[in-house]
Amino acid sequence: MKNEFPVKEMTIGGIDISEYAIIYPKDGSVSLRKAAELLARMIQKATGHGLAVMDDTQSAGHEIVLDTTGRDTEKLKQMRASVQRDGYALLAEGGRLYITGTGARGTRNGIFAFLEARLGFRFYTKDDIVVRSADKVEIPEGTGEVYSPRFEYRETYWLPSYGNMELSSMQRINGKREGDDGINVEYALFVHTLSILLDEPHQVDYQPCLSDEKVYRKILSNVRKKLDENPYASIISVSQNDSYAEGRGCQCEKCRAIDEAEGTPMGSLLTFVNRIADAIKDDYPHVAVDTLAYRYTRKAPKTIVPADNVIIRLCSIECDCAHPISDAGIEGNVKFKKDIEEWARICKRLYVWDYTTNFPYYLAPFPNLYNIYDNMQFFKDHHVVGLFEQGNAESPTVEFGELRGYLISRLMWNPDISREEYLGLMDEFLQDYYGAGWRNVREYIDRTTARAAANGFELYTRPDKYLAAKDGDEGEDIAFWNEMLALWDRAVDMAEATAQKNHVRQSRLQVEFYILYAHFDHQDRRYEAFYRQLKEFGVKTHCEGGKLPEVTDFSQGPGQWYAR
Repeated sequence: MKNEFPVKEMTIGGIDISEYAIIYPKDGSVSLRKAAELLARMIQKATGHGLAVMDDTQSAGHEIVLDTTGRDTEKLKQMRASVQRDGYALLAEGGRLYITGTGARGTRNGIFAFLEARLGFRFYTKDDIVVRSADKVEIPEGTGEVYSPRFEYRETYWLPSYGNMELSSMQRINGKREGDDGINVEYALFVHTLSILLDEPHQVDYQPCLSDEKVYRKILSNVRKKLDENPYASIISVSQNDSYAEGRGCQCEKCRAIDEAEGTPMGSLLTFVNRIADAIKDDYPHVAVDTLAYRYTRKAPKTIVPADNVIIRLCSIECDCAHPISDAGIEGNVKFKKDIEEWARICKRLYVWDYTTNFPYYLAPFPNLYNIYDNMQFFKDHHVVGLFEQGNAESPTVEFGELRGYLISRLMWNPDISREEYLGLMDEFLQDYYGAGWRNVREYIDRTTARAAANGFELYTRPDKYLAAKDGDEGEDIAFWNEMLALWDRAVDMAEATAQKNHVRQSRLQVEFYILYAHFDHQDRRYEAFYRQLKEFGVKTHCEGGKLPEVTDFSQGPGQWYAR
């Protein structure tokens, strides 16, 4: 009988996969048992062979052994001891395949890395898990590998994985979501927390006085309370409230004196945060205090350095999104480069809060897919150990949210891949997700990327500024975007599977949005159809915090949703 499964043959140590059972530690966490069951399902999906799953009080002739058991060999123990952060070790020895790591999280990361690298799995979304075809997968006896990810903290704030525990685990994201045994990084509080810690409502651009002893005592008390309520927490944020670009901290005499001496308003903030960190370090030795270097606090101080249990989270909100941060010709990027170099010099745990969507215009094209690779290399080279790549986690998107989230997760797990490998991952996704017409989508990405780069754009730039013809030629602009629409139309026609056709239809709406936003014609009847399709695909927000309005009058176009 012909094998209709993607992987035609698979062997471990020369033994056919059908001869194996999966073993997990009986006394391990619930998540390990679930991971064992998931591994069995994935192997069956790839090969057609259903493997038995049992705890380590049982045995089989050939075994895939997960985590730590009495079966561990000395070589495996040595390999596991060399693993750092939430990495893993894999070893084929003596008729067994061992997958282990730094606790449950590391072992699970090893399972998904194994499925990805060895069996050709691609974890795009919870509904789009693809196995690349292979005639034979061989894992020879003696195969061994140890992998420790460069970034200790990895979060992509895109809806496909954010909020979906299983997919985020598959993509090896370890952000602020709860696991059944605390296996994910957990925050007792997450950013913009000063008002929260003072039991006050959050107000943008309000910053309390950090030289006030009553403020210190109140915040310290609530930090302890939050940590006691969240025993798995490894990070608590003591960070400024959100602010506008022109915002600033407390201007009292004491705070100002510190800031002036340090050459930055970070002076008073870091003095305060260090004091909190010192007060809790003995009672909560596993906890780090996280604070933002954001807007007015972005610049590093002259003499104050972060305590060993303090994380600095540097924010790139002022950077140009059309060019790599390393681009020496872009003023905002040059300033950020200087700041990250200063923080890298004095900070042991430097995180970056990066931005990968257009907050005011979720529906508009945001051509930064190539810069994502360049910026990840930049962060890696500047000693960043944690990344939060903020996107649109509020609702389904029409603007490559699935692709962007997937590529970011792959890069955060392994930023050392080459540009060619990165582009290969992009092409794989486009082919699997959009179907036979995927090259039209790739052409669209290439051409819109070049167009946006010629104009330049920042996080809040209107799409009709960075996506329009550089010389303002309206006729050329309309012609260009009609060409882009034609590329998507060809991709729709070429897609065969219903899911792929719907993916193309959904992503195509970004071009419809631009045309209707920038060149709305009252005689154009497309607005109503566009709006109905947003509803069809579950799009609920059109900008950060902005719910898709209920529209009955289609005579004005989507431009009416925004203040110009």
